[in-house]
Amino acid sequence: MIIIRASDKHPLSLAPETETDAKVQELWILLCTILGEVPLYRDFGISNDYLHMPVDMVETAMTMAITDAFEKFAPDVEIENIYFETSLDKTMQGILSPVLEVSDL
Repeated sequence: MIIIRASDKHPLSLAPETETDAKVQELWILLCTILGEVPLYRDFGISNDYLHMPVDMVETAMTMAITDAFEKFAPDVEIENIYFETSLDKTMQGILSPVLEVSDL
């Protein structure tokens, strides 16, 4: 199982050492890209329709948005679990950090 955290800072590599490193980088980029953010490829990314929802609804909406994006752009990846790392301070600031557990690539 591989864990991908949106809060991690991954240095981008144009020549990843392994196929797994390349796939993890690809998935991390998808996880951290908001729909419409990429010029000339506006369909790439995760929808942010949940932006102004109440906090208790955001996790469900965000999970659905992540699942939809991964089904569209990374159909070969099996997401085993999605959860959110947060603290009281981050919750008060409206920050949710998704974490994905994916099957071995």
